[in-house]
Amino acid sequence: MKEKGLLRDIRVMALVFLVLAALVVIYLYPPPPPDAGINGNLKYGLDLVGGSWLQLKLEGTLVGITAPVNESEVATFLEKELDAEVVYYKTDDVVVYEIRKVVSKAHLSDVLKKINGSIAKTPTGEDLFEEGITRETRDETREIIEMKLNLLGLADVKPRTVGKNFILVDLAGVDIGTAKSIVGKPGKFEIRIQTEGSGGDIEKGQRLEEIGNITAHVVYGSEGIESRSVGAVPVRERENAPWGASFTLTEKGAVALREATMKYGLTANPTESYLRDHELAMLLDDVVVYSAPLSSDLAQELKQKPVPGLRAETGLGTEGFERAKELIIHLKAGVLPVNVEIIGSGEVPAYLGAKFKEGAIVAGLIALFSVTLVVFLRYREKKIVLPMFFTLLSELILILGFSVVVPGGWRLDLASIAGIILVIGTGVDQLVIITDEVLSGGHSSTSMYRKRISFAFGIIFVSATTTIVAMLYLAFMVALGALRGFAIVTIVGLLIGIFITRPAYARVIETIV
Repeated sequence: MKEKGLLRDIRVMALVFLVLAALVVIYLYPPPPPDAGINGNLKYGLDLVGGSWLQLKLEGTLVGITAPVNESEVATFLEKELDAEVVYYKTDDVVVYEIRKVVSKAHLSDVLKKINGSIAKTPTGEDLFEEGITRETRDETREIIEMKLNLLGLADVKPRTVGKNFILVDLAGVDIGTAKSIVGKPGKFEIRIQTEGSGGDIEKGQRLEEIGNITAHVVYGSEGIESRSVGAVPVRERENAPWGASFTLTEKGAVALREATMKYGLTANPTESYLRDHELAMLLDDVVVYSAPLSSDLAQELKQKPVPGLRAETGLGTEGFERAKELIIHLKAGVLPVNVEIIGSGEVPAYLGAKFKEGAIVAGLIALFSVTLVVFLRYREKKIVLPMFFTLLSELILILGFSVVVPGGWRLDLASIAGIILVIGTGVDQLVIITDEVLSGGHSSTSMYRKRISFAFGIIFVSATTTIVAMLYLAFMVALGALRGFAIVTIVGLLIGIFITRPAYARVIETIV
């Protein structure tokens, strides 16, 4: 049977098509930024372009409690005494409470004495008390921080969780001061109602201690606001109407708001002057971020039933629009279940990152040309060396294309470059195995050639599989950060080699040798 030409072989066609597709996604679609230059759509980590990293600790306490009252009453009592949100869940032996702030064991024991309660014991006789939060609360906090980063244009930043109560964030291209203000600031979001004084006594920027004696707590954001319900953009009823931020209260939040408005007479006396003296204030980390009176229509509606859907109006024109955007960020990011503390941080200056990037590119190119030179010295045949060189180059292009198309985008960092260099090294080893098997048999029948290639691929497959298996653990360890990038790039490079570039190279060698 007559052999097909190289360009009609499915393995070669697949390689050429995928390389062209990779070049398209890197340089053509989606259109790269105007100043991207040779970088195209490639994204780099903070160690190649400069940036900051933060280590966040999520503050909370997990404690088992025994008390003569039911769980709901214990949670309500602790919320009032500790000024913190408290949730609970039942285990087989005891009810565990998650207090969403750090509390000392001694202080908590003293507080529990007021209801004849105590800290529960574990089967080994130790106090069931630890600093930390549940995995669910940790993951919820990470998602909300990521949401805030997305709103600020950092959509490809993926916070990583470590243990029960730690989050790591890398912010490429963001200085340390900005990073702390973006990530380190979100915290407890709270809605309070004005009980004393007159309209205007509460202003943006005031602290809780300044308004505490003239306001009363209504609901915390994490329990009262549906975080996914906060509108992504400012809204208004009609043209020339005030801009605002829309959000939806949970059932608990809507009931709490109605009870507060009824308790302080807003539904009984929904006049403009009375409502003006009883504003609703929103606080983030105990600082007022918004305050305004209820509308008379809303007060009338609350008299009949809870109202979950609300819109916080921020004013007219561009100023009102910008204030609404800011409030949306506070609403989304402020609905954090717990406070966060920055326990570690660092920064790679932009100029140093540029030096690292330049060095990494040079190292990659030197590796590519060096192994090509070694191969040339081994075979001294251009018809062998050039296919090897272009096979390795195609692998490099495919890996870079993968970094662009992978969901969320993959930021190339020093560890990723190290992974690419490792792939180049192992790639040469595998290509040499294929070449030696072909050359060792001299000219022979197609069936014998195929047997030798199968033998070579058996060795390559076993070698690559052992490396992939060794790297899998690192690849799934999100907390490892840079090492995870090294592992993923190595695995992807090896898979590209096994299923795409090696078969195409074998077909080329079959033709030219």
